[in-house]
Amino acid sequence: MIDRTLVRFLAVGAGNTALGLAVIFSSRQIFSDVAANLIGYLVVVPISFLAHRDLSFRDRGNRLKAFVRYIPTILTGYCANFAMLTVAMQSGTNPYLAQTAAIACHVLATYIMSRIFVFPSHEERKE
Repeated sequence: MIDRTLVRFLAVGAGNTALGLAVIFSSRQIFSDVAANLIGYLVVVPISFLAHRDLSFRDRGNRLKAFVRYIPTILTGYCANFAMLTVAMQSGTNPYLAQTAAIACHVLATYIMSRIFVFPSHEERKE
């Protein structure tokens, strides 16, 4: 009774998160935390879309239509991320922990929206 789509989403997301954190942590050596966070998003979004489409949800629908639905999903995830990052940084949280917590908020928002809105007809194959 394990939701395999969620398991795949988390596995793909772990790779996306590792890449995103690497970009963010590298970028924050030059830019502000907020700018570094945005740079991380810009690098990871296209990779994330394709990986989640093909691996997490195994969607075979129209790629362009799904990507158009993915944009507001990512924007919602970014808003959740930004809100957490802002609150955490203002409260004096370690910047690395703040970035990590912000990504967790993003994951929750984007999984729910991806499952319901972006890839609503994804195929859950019996494995």
